[in-house]
Amino acid sequence: MIRPVYIWMWGVMLLWVASGLWCAQADMMADAPVKFPEKGALPAKYPPDVGGGTNQVAEKDYYLFRTPERSLAQIAQIQKEMPPGKFTPPAADWRYLPRTRQRLTEGGSLRLLAMGDSIVNDTMRSGWVAKLQEAYPQCQVEGLVYVRGGGGCQHYKEEQRVQKVVAPRKPDLVLIGGISQRDIESIREVIRQLRNELPEVEILLFTGAFGTADPRDAEALAKARYSGMGSYGKALKQLAEEEKCAYLDLTTPWAEYIRSSGLHPHLFYRDVVHANEYGEQILGQIMLSFFTRPAASR
Repeated sequence: MIRPVYIWMWGVMLLWVASGLWCAQADMMADAPVKFPEKGALPAKYPPDVGGGTNQVAEKDYYLFRTPERSLAQIAQIQKEMPPGKFTPPAADWRYLPRTRQRLTEGGSLRLLAMGDSIVNDTMRSGWVAKLQEAYPQCQVEGLVYVRGGGGCQHYKEEQRVQKVVAPRKPDLVLIGGISQRDIESIREVIRQLRNELPEVEILLFTGAFGTADPRDAEALAKARYSGMGSYGKALKQLAEEEKCAYLDLTTPWAEYIRSSGLHPHLFYRDVVHANEYGEQILGQIMLSFFTRPAASR
């Protein structure tokens, strides 16, 4: 059964697309080999076989659940079938993640929480946290996902959501990303709220992927409001430095993988905005590579 988070987020994200990015989507649709439904998305070939449990928050339109939602066996099956491609692994800059690195490599426990929109939901649904656990068997890794369709820090900074929802879960590491961040200062505000409640929390900021900008068109992709290849990426990276957070450009390796596959991007989509299982695995592989590469030399 498709969880309600799929359905509701699809509607919100399509409204958001119509407000600002329809032209880019129309360009990518011109040569698309895939016909998406007018409503909803293509059915999943591999619905998550683990599941994230029941929603842990009562607030309408917000979802909090466990991850990973896929078993290692299911991840392996999807990766075996998905079109091959290549990407340059992002440098693992551990400067602002020392406790995360220590727990992963030396043992203990690590609770991570990812917050954002449906793209963050897709990234986490890839099951990469299961692969992270496999890579670091000495550490007990626990994952949570806190998302809202079209959700960015402009939403999470309000109504004491950090204080009421995030802080009580006591994450060691918070990941903030997606394609729906409205402004840098809202992200800064959420960072400061997190640290006020959880002084030792570590934070990773990452740029967006998927959406409607064509990854084959570097100029168009750089202009996307969530791209790591343009002004947003520069601003987010600067914010990360100012607030002592780790930074990951998810956009560039994602686009690199799709271009290297030689296939139309929509073969990795389930609708005009969101990843299918193959697309999710691209995002998951990038996230995993960030956390499993040696620290970057400086």
